[in-house]
Amino acid sequence: MGDVGGFYPFMRNHNNDGSISQEFYRWLVVAQAAKNVLDMRYRLMDYLYTSLHQASLDGGPIIQPLWYKYPKETSTYPIDLQFLFGPSIFISPVTEENSTSIMPNDMFYDFQTLAPIIGAGSNVTLNDMDFMEIPVYIIGGSILPLRVNGTMTTTELRQTDFELVVAPCSSGNASGQLYVDDGVLLEKTNGTTTVTFQYWNGTLNINGTFGFDLGVNIMDVKISGC
Repeated sequence: MGDVGGFYPFMRNHNNDGSISQEFYRWLVVAQAAKNVLDMRYRLMDYLYTSLHQASLDGGPIIQPLWYKYPKETSTYPIDLQFLFGPSIFISPVTEENSTSIMPNDMFYDFQTLAPIIGAGSNVTLNDMDFMEIPVYIIGGSILPLRVNGTMTTTELRQTDFELVVAPCSSGNASGQLYVDDGVLLEKTNGTTTVTFQYWNGTLNINGTFGFDLGVNIMDVKISGC
């Protein structure tokens, strides 16, 4: 699938000699769906890199089943299509007509519109979904450092400014992290930068250790649900 693959740690299109051609560009709808999700993936690249860095420290999985985060909700146990992409993103692919989705008991925000969604641990029918869209939600209590737009290469991406998306939990608080290195050297002789974000009682605090100048700025802060 051209869209859900954008939320795997390693994304690629695969085929074999003699198989039916299935490149994205052969169908307009599939091509547009792939473009949409690739734009999201590039905007989320620093979030993914930060999640991978954290996994290298604590051994936690990048892709998580719903029960990994919501172990007390037995309705999540049989779910094998929905998943968490890192600690803050909830992916709910539409794999067939009138697909149903479990929304755990938590606060979520639509990734595109930032509209709040209160989960009740019940099934929700995903109808009227565009073929070129995939339901992506930000989990309440998260702060996402996103690039302001997607790019064609990671080199260009590193020259693109950030925006922060604050997605408060039901108590109104949120937190997040950003890890950045030079993106080239295996040995981090040029230093690393780790930034923590805390949103508490309506105030955003940013702290960190800064090993080098990223050369970009935080251009906008969006508070979800406001």
